[in-house]
Amino acid sequence: MTDILISNENMQYINMVSKITKADILDCFITDDKLIFIVHQGQLGIAIGAKAKNLEKLRNLFKKSIKFIEYSNDKENFIKNLCKPYNVKNIKLEGEGENTVAKVEVDTSDKSKIIGKSGKNIEIIRQLAQRHHNLKDVQIK
Repeated sequence: MTDILISNENMQYINMVSKITKADILDCFITDDKLIFIVHQGQLGIAIGAKAKNLEKLRNLFKKSIKFIEYSNDKENFIKNLCKPYNVKNIKLEGEGENTVAKVEVDTSDKSKIIGKSGKNIEIIRQLAQRHHNLKDVQIK
């Protein structure tokens, strides 16, 4: 994992969500309508809570969509987690170090959804992949 700079605003979200969920949260990514939290491996169920109770509580508190993503030291597993709930068929890593590009193969029916309107979803995936694994790019095919 690379060194991550966390802003004061992100840290406040992380602290509040940690208190509510009792999960170990590594990172927070903020968009206009969504809060995305990266949790330690094995903490996803704790973060979501029984019957998604924590998700509902956080949605009501922040008035935004909430998503939890499980961290993995393995680049391919982390990218799969970033792409959930969509079905990833295959991930191919090309290049080395900072020049590594992840080529993600998904079902044809999921391709437009994973990219998102105006590329919004894939841009979030790219930023989080670069932030946590120093990948140059993530491409959907």
